[in-house]
Amino acid sequence: MSPSPDESCPGCPDRREFERRSVGAAVRLWLDDVPSFCRIEDVSPGGAFLSPRLDAADGIIAVLEVPELLIRAEVRIVRSTPAGSGVEFLKDGIGAIVAGWVQGRSSATDVPSPDGE
Repeated sequence: MSPSPDESCPGCPDRREFERRSVGAAVRLWLDDVPSFCRIEDVSPGGAFLSPRLDAADGIIAVLEVPELLIRAEVRIVRSTPAGSGVEFLKDGIGAIVAGWVQGRSSATDVPSPDGE
């Protein structure tokens, strides 16, 4: 295993099952019907890292809403650091949809417009 990218545990093994992709997309996280506005900083088919840090304990189930995708997905908060909180997607396939959207979204911004600008 490669070194962990988690600065709270230098030298710890990286337990991630999937590669993460940087995002920076605005999302809402619903905890007990109360929305928190945050950003997905990175995502993989298995989970995402949100900032700022969520005001909820690890293990809490919440609903992540991605307005650009019209998706609402149950997630479990799995860890928190001063920089933010990691969540795990609870339904198979949702993370792959979000990660695929990220990949298409970033490559679409790199394509020149038809008029060459």
